[in-house]
Amino acid sequence: MKNALKFGYSHGLQPGEIPSAGEFLSFVEDVERAGFDSLWIDDHIAFRGNYLESLGALAACGARTERITLGSLVHLLPLRHPAIAAKAVATVDYLSGGGRFIFGIGVGGEEVKEFELCGVPKNERGARTDEAIEILRKLWSGEVVSHRGKYFRFADTRQSPPPATPGGPPIWVGGRSDASRRRAAILGDGYVPYLFSPRRYEEGLEQIRQWAARAGRALEDLVRPWTPALHMFVNLSEKENAAYDAGAENLSLRYGRDMREVAEKYLLCGSLDRCAETIESFQRAGVRHFIFKVAAPVSEEAEHMTRLAEGLLPVVRNL
Repeated sequence: MKNALKFGYSHGLQPGEIPSAGEFLSFVEDVERAGFDSLWIDDHIAFRGNYLESLGALAACGARTERITLGSLVHLLPLRHPAIAAKAVATVDYLSGGGRFIFGIGVGGEEVKEFELCGVPKNERGARTDEAIEILRKLWSGEVVSHRGKYFRFADTRQSPPPATPGGPPIWVGGRSDASRRRAAILGDGYVPYLFSPRRYEEGLEQIRQWAARAGRALEDLVRPWTPALHMFVNLSEKENAAYDAGAENLSLRYGRDMREVAEKYLLCGSLDRCAETIESFQRAGVRHFIFKVAAPVSEEAEHMTRLAEGLLPVVRNL
């Protein structure tokens, strides 16, 4: 967990007007040119607002970019059969050239209709995800493998080609619950929560270290670096009150409820100096990969992305 700080940008179709495919992919290219370290696509099957299927979108992003790390934030793994997810992830890893894809996963649960649509009981989502991670790693080996679990069973099966990244891409676990932190500690290669304070992040990271130690994992000594990350909503309007109002409105549209109190606690906004101080607080709490999600109307996203890249990143990269 001693890797240098990195900064990513989370992009997807926002509430409101839907851009064309060309506009979407052109913006992806702009994010890479702006100097971000990573690009992330969110994922839902049937949720309020507009969402692309994350792995399909990332395959297209891989063809339109060269350097930037790509990631799902987060792919709702329990809504997919793990064999299909394993094959799709291996394909994205292959098309992006290997070594620049991170499989961010989560269990979902905000919208019960998604689980009804996919025929998955919501109360099984955590256990299904844990078993699916085990299956992914087996299938990504490229060897003939078998599995006999509670939800999935198969024998003497091989998927080919395996991912370009040996053993498959890193799996980062998203979420805010104790269960998500336990999953990240025991099964994951990183943790990426959202709507956290620095204090809660530091406490959660210590909790992860303790669970990992009990499972016989020393996170600092793993062959593949274990990464503490954070997903942050941001609005960089020059006037702080305007930034807060616009951010709260955007978050309320996303989640279908009043998010003003949440925005007041967790939205990154205000002057660049104040934002940099907040970033530094999270850095001290242990965050090593920041992922920014603009909470603003579609028409203003490019402006906020540019201000992030040209105003905030040069400051915080010196931390």
